[in-house]
Amino acid sequence: MATHRSQDRSRISRTLGELRRRHVFRVVGVYAIAAWGILQVADIVLPALLIPPWVMSLLVVLAIVGFPLTAVLAWVYDITPDGVVRTPDSELRPDAEGAAAPHWTWNWRWLDYLIIAGLLTILAVVLVRGPDGNSRDLPERSIAVLPFADLSPQQDTGYFCDGMAEAILDALAPLSGLQVAARTSSFAFRDSDADVRELARTLGVGTLLEGSVRKDGDRIRVSARLVDGRTGHQLWSETYDRMLEDVFAVQDSISRAIVDVLRVQVLDEAKLVEVPTDDQRAYEEYLRGRDQLRNGNTVEDYARAIERFERALLLDNDFGLARAGICTAYWQQYELVGDSDLADRAIAACREAEAGSDRAETLVALGNVYRETGRVAESRELLQRALESEPNNANAHAALAQAMRIDGELEAAEHHLGRAIELDPAYWRHHFALARVMHEQGRIDETISELRQAIRLAPDNPVPYVSLGAIHYYEGDYLRAAEINRQSLERNPTPRAYSNAGSYYFYAGEYAQAEAMYRRALELFSPGDFRWHGFLAEALEMQPENDPQEIAAQYQDAVRLGYERLEVNPADHGARSLVAGYLARTGQTEQARTELERLEQVEDLDMLAHRAMGFAYLDLGDHEQAVGHFESAVAKGFPSQILADDPRLLPLIDNAGFLALVSDHVDSTTDHEGNNQ
Repeated sequence: MATHRSQDRSRISRTLGELRRRHVFRVVGVYAIAAWGILQVADIVLPALLIPPWVMSLLVVLAIVGFPLTAVLAWVYDITPDGVVRTPDSELRPDAEGAAAPHWTWNWRWLDYLIIAGLLTILAVVLVRGPDGNSRDLPERSIAVLPFADLSPQQDTGYFCDGMAEAILDALAPLSGLQVAARTSSFAFRDSDADVRELARTLGVGTLLEGSVRKDGDRIRVSARLVDGRTGHQLWSETYDRMLEDVFAVQDSISRAIVDVLRVQVLDEAKLVEVPTDDQRAYEEYLRGRDQLRNGNTVEDYARAIERFERALLLDNDFGLARAGICTAYWQQYELVGDSDLADRAIAACREAEAGSDRAETLVALGNVYRETGRVAESRELLQRALESEPNNANAHAALAQAMRIDGELEAAEHHLGRAIELDPAYWRHHFALARVMHEQGRIDETISELRQAIRLAPDNPVPYVSLGAIHYYEGDYLRAAEINRQSLERNPTPRAYSNAGSYYFYAGEYAQAEAMYRRALELFSPGDFRWHGFLAEALEMQPENDPQEIAAQYQDAVRLGYERLEVNPADHGARSLVAGYLARTGQTEQARTELERLEQVEDLDMLAHRAMGFAYLDLGDHEQAVGHFESAVAKGFPSQILADDPRLLPLIDNAGFLALVSDHVDSTTDHEGNNQ
């Protein structure tokens, strides 16, 4: 039996030796490495060239079929300097036991080692990457709707293409079990030539919807394609040639196809895409207005958006989304210029929109307005309703977080902003809002990091620059703050940027420069904002040569417009505290004390309100009350260094309490909008 086992081992040894002599192992190893490399390249290139997925499948089959064929050919033939020849029979010589053994003439062991190393490398890469490569962690039921390409002859229907994509996105967002990337993130890759798998990894989704629209008169041609974000392979595609009036049916068909492919549970009879209006012309006007609203930065931009929405309402008076658009546009105008009439118009439009629609978009718009008019509890209720209908609505999460921040629930606010960023990582406003929450918790480094991320995402938007400058202001580096603010003015001059620049120059002792900044804000943008009038009056007072009558007139305008603002939001304690100071400065003592008494009844004033009340009491001659409120401001995070640098506080230079307060500069946390001087 031992003899038989020895003969078996000898036969196996001879067979392996013959395979080595005929270079079968070497050829098969080279084939495996080459086939793997070709398939890897094809997996990247073919989807980018829009080649059908069956071509990739064919390549895999050919690679598998070619493996045994390559082994057979390697056994039969050799590649020699004289070309491809049939491998000669083995030249055998007896071994120690008398059996024939192969005679080796070539010994390229190093090549065998390289082939083995290559095969091991392939195995390691496959094991590390997993079956789906770097995309293995992407959620299975998740999607990003990319902006549809405009293939219309005149290339002038971008607004319609965006509306098509957004309607599908809005239809998918409320579905439980499906994670949908927010519009801002997915639309950030407009015209991107990145590989679809790279986009999927960046957006954190498993599938991508791409499409195009060709609109010609009353006809549209819509092409849509669903792509696997892990492999780049096409999962579904369809082209629709329809009349323009069928646009909502097309949107619904595409949405339902996505649901079917991703196997998301949904009621069969439910329409995924709601029909917001039966008038196609009204819908087009709405899409134009929304495009203007989302891409606008000026009062004029928002006015043009309002005009479009109003045209839509003339065509269909029940078009609730158009009313929500008017609400948002008026409110954004109000935030720019501070005119209380705009706030009233925004509130009226929002109420009308709420009465006619309970869509999340409408609820978020109204919730934002209610929050900024002091009705925080009502705002939170509306935003909770919005999240109940659309749990993955990033804007609803962000808006609710801002309401929670006002109520002092900073941890909950941070949670909702984190969720908003997770859903919509490319939207700068979410990072900006998170910076505010972190700043109020004293996390300065994280605040700066979030602001810089906001600047990276929106390099031409001035708001993050203004906030970053305000941080330097609160650290006492006034000229550095002014320099950062100058950069924001170069990109987009806004009244807030001019006002903040004025405050920075004021504290740096450059009162003429401060005056110029405040005048610029008033002349170009915000004649209705009470703060700029008050700040200008203070800058004028610091220059003895200025006309006292003009100073008094500016203070009077500040008081009048301040009261108009308080009619919009009676809970705006910061505005009331400034008005109290302006009343005291102009000798309206009784009114000033009345406003201060109202403020004293508020349990939790912020530091800016305490500071403004301190100035009001100082002008009324009540130094102890003034110092008490300055102490409260510092206790809530206002930097004592700014109080020490304020030239208006020279009357307190001999006050022991004030001297003790400003001699110990503490690190600050504050709202970094810089609206109170």
